[in-house]
This record gives sequence, structure tokens and C-alpha cells, in this order.
Amino acid sequence: MTYDTNHPVFHHGELAAQKRDGLPDFAERVRQSGFVRPFMPDQHREFFKNLPMVATGLLDKSGRPWATMLIGELGFLRSPEPNILSSVSRPVLSEALGLQVHAGSKVGLCGVEVETRRRNRMNGTVVNYADSTFAIRVDQSFGNCPQYIQKRKLKWSEVPTEAREPKNYERTSSLSPSAKELIELADTFFIASRAPEMSDDPRGGIDASHRGGKPGFINVSDDNTLSFPDFSGNRFYNTVGNIELDERIGLFIPNLSTGDAVMITGRAAVCWEDERIAAFEGAERIIDVIVDESIYIPALLPIQGTLIEPWPVLEATGSWQQVSSSLLKKDGYRTFKITRIQRESSVISSFYLSPVDGGALEPYTPGQFLPIRLNRDKQESLSRSYTLSQALDKNNKSSHYRLSIKREGQASRLFHDDLTLGSRFEAGSPTGDFVLDDSDDPIVMLSAGVGITPMIAMLDGLIKSGKQTESPRKVWFIHGTLNSETHAFAGFIQEQQQAHPWLTIYNCFSKPLATDVIGEHYDAKGRVTIDTLKALLPFDKYQFYLCGPEGFMHNLYDGLRDTGIGQSNIHYEFFGEGTLGESEGKNQQATEPVGAVVEFSQADIKTSWGATNISLLELAESQGLTPPQNCRSGKCGTCATKLLAGSVYYPNKPVVQPAEGQVLICCCQPSSADEKIVLEL
Repeated sequence: MTYDTNHPVFHHGELAAQKRDGLPDFAERVRQSGFVRPFMPDQHREFFKNLPMVATGLLDKSGRPWATMLIGELGFLRSPEPNILSSVSRPVLSEALGLQVHAGSKVGLCGVEVETRRRNRMNGTVVNYADSTFAIRVDQSFGNCPQYIQKRKLKWSEVPTEAREPKNYERTSSLSPSAKELIELADTFFIASRAPEMSDDPRGGIDASHRGGKPGFINVSDDNTLSFPDFSGNRFYNTVGNIELDERIGLFIPNLSTGDAVMITGRAAVCWEDERIAAFEGAERIIDVIVDESIYIPALLPIQGTLIEPWPVLEATGSWQQVSSSLLKKDGYRTFKITRIQRESSVISSFYLSPVDGGALEPYTPGQFLPIRLNRDKQESLSRSYTLSQALDKNNKSSHYRLSIKREGQASRLFHDDLTLGSRFEAGSPTGDFVLDDSDDPIVMLSAGVGITPMIAMLDGLIKSGKQTESPRKVWFIHGTLNSETHAFAGFIQEQQQAHPWLTIYNCFSKPLATDVIGEHYDAKGRVTIDTLKALLPFDKYQFYLCGPEGFMHNLYDGLRDTGIGQSNIHYEFFGEGTLGESEGKNQQATEPVGAVVEFSQADIKTSWGATNISLLELAESQGLTPPQNCRSGKCGTCATKLLAGSVYYPNKPVVQPAEGQVLICCCQPSSADEKIVLEL
């Protein structure tokens, strides 16, 4: 079908947004491409025909947009001609809300096929309406990419007539508790926005668009305000461009598992430069919405939905918990207090920590650790990192972190001897790469002494996540300690073994007490060695996780490698300095530095770095400086320092990646003698 591609596609609000994004020529390229058409291609006509529901944007009598839904049996939408789409079902609550569906009314449609992630849009004008039947003339038709659509399998039941005009719903001027609960768990919604003028110009109308994210990506801050990150999309800026010209919007937020839904009309603002944006990977803006009216409709959609696959990068997109906690931080740290202390063994105690500010905890992955800053006196503070020994509750709703600390070393003795309930100290963001892989391979957790703490967290995470319910990964939990007095978490471990058939526990006591009974308190006398594993495992394809004293780690690592286990199947964590493997993780530069000038800006010290193997941390210490540090091997991030000038390299690739503009001075060196290194120290 031929058509005139000379007509402008975007109004000045959309053009302004594209220009702000650095795309001044984008609109012209889209116009010339013919991507936005005044008709639907055959594949779009067939697409809408095979949908049981379509998000729909309409105005009420006062001009407020509402995002509602057209629902019907397959085929209720038809396209008798390429520029016409007709419906035999009226939009949900169109009569109760007084939505404009008469001839000449503007309408926006967004169809999403969640099974395939296909998405197509159409904006048009109603040309006739009678009873429940109406026809829409196409003004603009175009496709969308599959980004942020969660793949689901939807099972539809028969669509009752009352689904078009439900009687059972809550209509309020603010968000009801039921509405807030649904919104806080949502991973999908539709937004309707409007141009400031409704006209015959195809650019002047209503747009309906889709948004997706990680469950909880819509933040409800109070009964009348919510916010969501706006991720990178097709660069059309239909929604954003409309909001920049007219703040009025509508939202339709479904629960595609229960069929419940929330409809909202309100006012939106686009925040282009906001510190909240940084918490969401891929987000380019934050959109805040003031709710003017909200409707909660239970069991609106006659479906049963099952999540098959979330959008692949969803887990890394961030969360509002990260936003709230980062805003509460000072210099990267928040103040915590001890709310509970629990003795786990004769040498290990657990300390439960809650933020003093009352805000949400930053989420973390079991196996990660928490940087701690302890003020020992007015002149000196100690920086350490301790493993988080417990997984967060499902949906990250926990009110505390748990650190399980062995009484050894200066900082650990402070915890055990000086800190009490209510004691305060500072904590940074959870970090670390010692976490479970995402394969289906069986897991072997190998620990000794206090090395049990990340294993307990990983085991707790497997249990709380629910991932072990359908096709569980077999888990071997093998631990070595002196005896029952030093055996931490013994009661918890025994309970989990009895409750979960996929879990096998094996304890080795090197110095059992006279009261320790083999078969009851422990399974074998001696240490955990490679011979222990050979007696227990058939050495099929496993993922091995090691944590414990250095000798324990080296012996097991070498033994596993000698049996043919590949490096990629062995994961480990040292508490402090240490590394395993044959030149593993090396990241050598082609040119070795032969000398450099290093300046510590805050101390106003300049010195030279010669052809040595010392790190920049060691160089700083040689000048009398005491930067924060802990592991001294790139595993904790405590020493992260802002690099003001020059460049560095890492002889051994660090486990933790520092923030942009920072370097880990404990394990880096100047890249070249030709550059001056300036550190903010």
C-alpha cells in the first residue's frame, strides 16, 4: 500500500526529547523510512486479530487519559481494511468513567503477545460507535522492540460479558491497600498519554505504551505518589514527549497471574537528571506520578498466567531499595546498630544489624560480604569486611543483615568484647563475586572453620528462593571443624537436612570431644580432604565452592585439579590475602612500568614509584598514610580510592570491580612512567 512519507511523524514535544537525547536527525530518518504508517501491514492486522486483550488509551469527559483494556474472545478485533480496526467489545469501564468512544474520539492501542514478546502500536480516530461495536481509523501504526517484556504462557478462560463493565471494583481518590500491594509486585504495566490538542493531525492524539521491569520497579512512596525508571526504548519518545507537553496520564497495571488490575489517572513529571537514575541499569529517566484517582478491579482478566522467562537483563536493572539506601548514605556508608547477638559456637557469634535511619536494606546475593568501618577511638577507625551469613527474605523484605564473626583479630575482638546491643558503626554496600552459579549442576560446598558463613548464606538462599522446589539442584554441604563446641549453625544444618531430600550434610571433626557421637554429631574423624570427596562423590559434573583456612583451600584445590576438575568449576573465597590456581586471573599489560610520580592530593605528598612489585597501597603506607584496607588482594573493595589523574593496571585481576573513577590501590600499580598518578588520599 503506497502512502505519502512527507508528512511529519512527531510533534514538537517528541522532537525536543529526541534532541535532548542527542538525536536531532532521528525524526527525519524515521519519516523517510516509512516505519510509521497510516495503515496496518498485514502482519499487524493478523497480530491484533489473534489477541484476547489490547491496552487502550482513551480520554474521559474532562480530558484525562485512562489506560484501560479491550477484552474479548479471539477474533473480537478485526481489520476489514488496512486502515481500519474494529472491535465488538467495548473498553473496560468505558461507561462508568464516561470515556470518549464516539465518532471523532482519539484512541491509542498497544498490543503485546507475551508468549513471543511481539508488540505493536496503533493510534487512531473512532469513525463510528454503536452499542459495543466501534471502528477505528488508523492515524499511525508501527511496531516496537521486545525489550522488558516478560515471556509468559497465558491460559484464557471464557470471557464473560461483565468483564467489559465490571461491577465489583474499588474507586478511590488515592491508592487503596489492595492497589498498593498489586503495584509493588508488578513487572508490567501500560501507560496512556495525550498530546495537548486533539486534532485531525495524526500527531495530535492519544498514545498507549507498554513498560516492564523487575517486580517492584514501580515505587509507591505514599497513597498518592508513585515512581518508575524509564528504560531505553525505541527513541520515539511518544510517552515522554506527550508528558512534556501535557502532564496528564493513565496507567493500567495488571497482575497476569491472578487477573486483578489497577487503573489510575494522574499527573506525571519526567526527571531527566536525578540521582535516583543511577540505581537502575539502563534507565535514562525517572517518571514520578501523582495519583488523582485509582480503581482496583479484582479478577478482571479471565486468565491464568505462568512466567516462563523474564527479560534477560532484568536482574541487573537495580531496585528502589538501592535508591533509598544510596540516598541515605554519607561517603558511601550508612550507620547501623546491633539489634541482636546470638552465639553460634564457642568462637563464632552472629550480629544482627539494622540501619539507624530506618530505611530499606540494600539487596545482596548470598555469598557476598559487607564492608564495615569501626571507630575504635576518636583518631582511628578500622575497616574490615565480613560475610553476610543469611539470605534476605523472599522479595528482599528483611529488616536486618546478619554477620557471623569468629573472635580473632583486632576488629573481630571489638565485636565480641566491646560492642553490645545498640552499638553503632558504619557499613557500605554489599559486594563480592563469591556467589552460586546459575547452572543446573549439583553443588558441593566445602568449608572449614568460619568459612562456613558464606555456605550457610548460599544454602539459606537456595531454600528461601523457592528455586529448589521444581527441579532441585543436588547439594552436598561438607564442613570441617574441631568438634561440636566449635561447630557453628549445627542445629540449622540438621533441620535443613531433615526437611530437604536434595541436601546431603557431611561433617568432619578433627578433634572430637569425648561426648561427640559419630553418626549423631559428626560423620568422620579428621579433616576434609580430597580423599573425603573421593569416598563421597562419583566426581560427575559438579560446581565446587571452597572457603576456609589457606592450607585447607590449597589442598582441596590442588586435589580437585589433579582429579581433572576444571578451574571454571571451582569457586573460592579467601578471608584475607590468598589466591589459587596457575596464573589464574592474570591481567598483565604489554608494557611493564619502570617508574612514575605518584601524588597523594589530600596529604599533599609526592613520591616516586620505581621498578618494584609494591602496590599503590604499600607506597601510600611507606609515606606514613593509613588508607582504609582489609583484604589487600582486590577481594573486598575497602581500599577503593578516587583516581584524579593517570592510569593504573592490575597484575592480578581483582574480584571486586571498583566504581567508575575509582581504583583498588591494594592491588594496582602505575601503568607507565610517562603518566603522573594523582590519588585522592
